[in-house]
Amino acid sequence: MCLLNDIGLKYNADKSSRFHNYLEFYQEQLPDRDFSGRLLEIGVMDGLSMKMWREYYPNAEIIGIDIKDMSMFHNTDWQVPESVKLLTLDGTKKADMQPLGMFDVIIDDGSHYWKDQQKSFELLYYSQLNKGGVYILEDLWTSHIKFYANAKVSTIDYLKALEKKGMQMTYFKYKHT
Repeated sequence: MCLLNDIGLKYNADKSSRFHNYLEFYQEQLPDRDFSGRLLEIGVMDGLSMKMWREYYPNAEIIGIDIKDMSMFHNTDWQVPESVKLLTLDGTKKADMQPLGMFDVIIDDGSHYWKDQQKSFELLYYSQLNKGGVYILEDLWTSHIKFYANAKVSTIDYLKALEKKGMQMTYFKYKHT
């Protein structure tokens, strides 16, 4: 049973088995529900995963950032809890990110462009992820689509080069049916 997926389905989050089917993998990789640390998600979109994270991690500090103002989700229609911080920031800019401090979990579900994925990773993994923390880079399928190609190498190739240098990674592969 995957409680995180059940909560994701409740909120219709695209991370659930409704679409991407990431949440069983996340539940295996992320801290237990009693987690009281700090979780950052880059890319708020419709705010549904923010509600999911708040319910799954009631004691954690949940922060969602987006380059678009998403504060509108704190209303009676969208119902993102006020306890979730929604900030208008760019995850690729040190001046935006550094004041936020350290995180235990970082999930990049931002623009999906190669350059943005790589810049956010370089900025946050090395300087704002606590030791033992988890960094998740979603939607690596964009490495196979030219529309997202705005860097010298795809994000998958970038990560494979880091892996060759000794960085440990766990990949999740799901084939949409």
